[in-house]
Amino acid sequence: MFDFTKAEYEYIKEKAMLNEELSQILEMKIKGYSITKIALELHTSESTINRRIQKLKKKIMRII
Repeated sequence: MFDFTKAEYEYIKEKAMLNEELSQILEMKIKGYSITKIALELHTSESTINRRIQKLKKKIMRII
């Protein structure tokens, strides 16, 4: 689901009106980071990251 080009990433970031945290999560997922690694980088729990990824997926589906 997170296999986007740089142009697609920028389009999604703009059209979905992502906040800074969701933009960071999207960028990390595109780079192939695991949920655990994202949680460590953002100093939050894995369950929080999972919830944010679900929110991110919903936002992306709305604009596709």
